[in-house]
Amino acid sequence: MLKMIKVIAFDLVGVLVNEKDIELTSEEDSLERMFGDNINDSDYLIEARKIIAKDSIIMRITEELIGKLYKVKNENLFKDIKDKYHNLKIIIATNHVSFVRNFIGESFDINYLDDVLISAEIHKVKPHLDFYEHILNKFQLNPEELLFLDDNQKNIDAAKELGINTIKVVKQTDLFDEICEFIDANGW
Repeated sequence: MLKMIKVIAFDLVGVLVNEKDIELTSEEDSLERMFGDNINDSDYLIEARKIIAKDSIIMRITEELIGKLYKVKNENLFKDIKDKYHNLKIIIATNHVSFVRNFIGESFDINYLDDVLISAEIHKVKPHLDFYEHILNKFQLNPEELLFLDDNQKNIDAAKELGINTIKVVKQTDLFDEICEFIDANGW
Protein backbone atom coordinates (compact mmCIF):
# COMPACT_ATOMS: atom_id res chain seq x y z
CA MET A 1 0.00 0.00 0.00
CA LEU A 2 1.23 3.50 -0.83
CA LYS A 3 1.91 5.79 2.08
CA MET A 4 0.55 9.32 1.88
CA ILE A 5 2.84 12.30 1.68
CA LYS A 6 2.84 14.04 5.06
CA VAL A 7 5.58 16.65 4.56
CA ILE A 8 6.79 18.60 1.56
CA ALA A 9 10.34 19.96 1.91
CA PHE A 10 11.37 22.78 -0.42
CA ASP A 11 14.87 23.94 -1.16
CA LEU A 12 15.00 27.74 -1.21
CA VAL A 13 17.28 29.15 -3.93
CA GLY A 14 16.36 27.92 -7.40
CA VAL A 15 13.13 26.36 -6.12
CA LEU A 16 11.11 28.89 -4.11
CA VAL A 17 13.15 31.93 -5.10
CA ASN A 18 15.16 33.00 -8.12
CA GLU A 19 18.19 35.19 -7.97
CA LYS A 20 17.62 38.57 -9.58
CA ASP A 21 20.03 39.66 -12.28
CA ILE A 22 21.50 42.62 -10.43
CA GLU A 23 24.89 44.26 -10.17
CA LEU A 24 26.72 43.35 -6.97
CA THR A 25 29.64 45.12 -5.39
CA SER A 26 32.79 43.01 -5.16
CA GLU A 27 32.13 42.56 -1.41
CA GLU A 28 28.54 41.44 -2.04
CA ASP A 29 29.64 39.09 -4.81
CA SER A 30 32.25 37.49 -2.54
CA LEU A 31 29.76 37.07 0.32
CA GLU A 32 27.06 35.66 -1.98
CA ARG A 33 29.44 32.96 -3.18
CA MET A 34 29.71 31.77 0.44
CA PHE A 35 25.95 31.38 1.08
CA GLY A 36 25.68 27.72 0.07
CA ASP A 37 27.00 24.79 2.05
CA ASN A 38 27.20 26.32 5.51
CA ILE A 39 27.43 23.95 8.44
CA ASN A 40 27.30 26.95 10.80
CA ASP A 41 27.39 30.75 10.78
CA SER A 42 30.77 30.86 12.53
CA ASP A 43 32.55 29.36 9.52
CA TYR A 44 30.78 31.85 7.26
CA LEU A 45 31.84 34.77 9.46
CA ILE A 46 35.45 33.54 9.61
CA GLU A 47 35.60 33.49 5.80
CA ALA A 48 33.70 36.78 5.49
CA ARG A 49 36.18 38.52 7.83
CA LYS A 50 38.76 38.12 5.05
CA ILE A 51 36.63 40.58 3.07
CA ILE A 52 35.02 42.76 5.78
CA ALA A 53 36.57 43.17 9.21
CA LYS A 54 33.52 43.73 11.45
CA ASP A 55 30.91 41.03 12.09
CA SER A 56 28.13 43.59 12.48
CA ILE A 57 28.84 44.94 8.99
CA ILE A 58 29.06 41.43 7.55
CA MET A 59 25.68 40.54 9.04
CA ARG A 60 24.04 43.77 7.85
CA ILE A 61 25.38 43.44 4.31
CA THR A 62 24.45 39.74 4.22
CA GLU A 63 20.83 40.41 5.21
CA GLU A 64 20.56 43.34 2.79
CA LEU A 65 22.08 41.26 0.00
CA ILE A 66 19.67 38.38 0.58
CA GLY A 67 16.77 40.84 0.49
CA LYS A 68 17.77 42.44 -2.78
CA LEU A 69 19.04 39.29 -4.50
CA TYR A 70 16.14 36.86 -4.06
CA LYS A 71 12.70 37.07 -5.67
CA VAL A 72 9.90 34.72 -4.59
CA LYS A 73 8.55 32.76 -7.57
CA ASN A 74 4.98 32.13 -6.33
CA GLU A 75 3.82 34.02 -3.25
CA ASN A 76 0.63 31.94 -2.93
CA LEU A 77 2.25 28.51 -3.31
CA PHE A 78 2.04 27.42 0.34
CA LYS A 79 -1.55 28.66 0.72
CA ASP A 80 -2.61 26.92 -2.50
CA ILE A 81 -1.05 23.64 -1.35
CA LYS A 82 -2.64 23.83 2.12
CA ASP A 83 -6.03 24.74 0.60
CA LYS A 84 -5.96 21.58 -1.51
CA TYR A 85 -4.17 19.22 0.92
CA HIS A 86 -5.18 20.37 4.40
CA ASN A 87 -3.06 18.01 6.49
CA LEU A 88 0.26 18.42 4.69
CA LYS A 89 3.15 20.05 6.49
CA ILE A 90 5.29 22.44 4.44
CA ILE A 91 8.92 23.12 5.32
CA ILE A 92 11.85 24.93 3.77
CA ALA A 93 15.06 22.87 3.92
CA THR A 94 18.01 24.87 2.61
CA ASN A 95 21.78 25.03 2.63
CA HIS A 96 22.33 28.61 3.73
CA VAL A 97 23.51 30.95 6.48
CA SER A 98 20.97 31.62 9.21
CA PHE A 99 20.76 35.27 8.15
CA VAL A 100 18.28 34.09 5.47
CA ARG A 101 15.68 33.44 8.19
CA ASN A 102 14.50 37.09 8.27
CA PHE A 103 14.03 37.06 4.49
CA ILE A 104 11.98 33.87 4.73
CA GLY A 105 9.81 35.32 7.50
CA GLU A 106 9.18 38.50 5.53
CA SER A 107 8.73 36.87 2.11
CA PHE A 108 6.50 33.87 2.82
CA ASP A 109 3.19 33.65 4.63
CA ILE A 110 4.33 31.86 7.78
CA ASN A 111 0.72 30.87 8.53
CA TYR A 112 1.20 28.19 5.85
CA LEU A 113 4.80 27.27 6.69
CA ASP A 114 5.40 24.61 9.33
CA ASP A 115 9.16 24.82 9.73
CA VAL A 116 12.40 26.20 8.32
CA LEU A 117 15.55 24.06 8.42
CA ILE A 118 18.72 25.94 7.58
CA SER A 119 22.01 24.07 7.29
CA ALA A 120 23.89 26.64 9.40
CA GLU A 121 21.39 26.11 12.24
CA ILE A 122 21.01 22.32 12.14
CA HIS A 123 24.73 21.78 11.40
CA LYS A 124 23.95 19.41 8.52
CA VAL A 125 24.40 20.07 4.80
CA LYS A 126 22.80 18.58 1.70
CA PRO A 127 23.63 16.22 0.03
CA HIS A 128 24.90 14.45 3.17
CA LEU A 129 22.36 11.85 4.24
CA ASP A 130 22.20 13.17 7.81
CA PHE A 131 20.45 16.32 6.47
CA TYR A 132 17.54 14.23 5.15
CA GLU A 133 17.59 11.93 8.18
CA HIS A 134 17.19 15.04 10.34
CA ILE A 135 13.94 15.87 8.52
CA LEU A 136 12.67 12.29 8.78
CA ASN A 137 13.47 12.11 12.50
CA LYS A 138 12.13 15.56 13.36
CA PHE A 139 8.76 14.86 11.74
CA GLN A 140 8.73 11.12 12.58
CA LEU A 141 8.39 10.15 8.92
CA ASN A 142 9.07 7.11 6.85
CA PRO A 143 11.02 8.17 3.74
CA GLU A 144 8.03 7.59 1.44
CA GLU A 145 5.99 10.12 3.49
CA LEU A 146 8.32 12.97 2.48
CA LEU A 147 8.31 14.82 -0.84
CA PHE A 148 11.55 16.75 -1.40
CA LEU A 149 11.97 19.44 -4.09
CA ASP A 150 15.40 20.70 -5.12
CA ASP A 151 17.12 22.04 -8.23
CA ASN A 152 20.43 20.30 -7.50
CA GLN A 153 20.73 16.76 -8.90
CA LYS A 154 23.18 15.66 -6.18
CA ASN A 155 20.65 16.65 -3.51
CA ILE A 156 17.88 14.81 -5.35
CA ASP A 157 20.05 11.68 -5.71
CA ALA A 158 20.93 11.67 -1.99
CA ALA A 159 17.26 11.95 -1.00
CA LYS A 160 16.36 9.10 -3.37
CA GLU A 161 19.09 6.97 -1.76
CA LEU A 162 17.02 7.04 1.43
CA GLY A 163 13.77 6.28 -0.40
CA ILE A 164 12.46 9.84 -0.23
CA ASN A 165 10.12 11.01 -3.02
CA THR A 166 11.65 13.80 -5.09
CA ILE A 167 10.85 16.37 -7.73
CA LYS A 168 13.80 17.86 -9.62
CA VAL A 169 12.98 21.51 -10.17
CA VAL A 170 14.03 23.23 -13.37
CA LYS A 171 13.42 26.85 -14.29
CA GLN A 172 10.07 26.28 -16.01
CA THR A 173 8.69 23.92 -13.32
CA ASP A 174 5.26 24.99 -12.06
CA LEU A 175 5.67 23.84 -8.47
CA PHE A 176 1.97 23.69 -7.62
CA ASP A 177 1.10 21.66 -10.72
CA GLU A 178 4.05 19.28 -10.22
CA ILE A 179 3.17 18.70 -6.57
CA CYS A 180 -0.53 18.12 -7.32
CA GLU A 181 0.33 15.78 -10.17
CA PHE A 182 2.70 13.79 -7.95
CA ILE A 183 0.35 13.58 -4.95
CA ASP A 184 -2.75 12.81 -7.01
CA ALA A 185 -0.93 10.14 -9.03
CA ASN A 186 0.15 8.46 -5.80
CA GLY A 187 -3.30 8.13 -4.27
CA TRP A 188 -3.73 11.10 -1.93
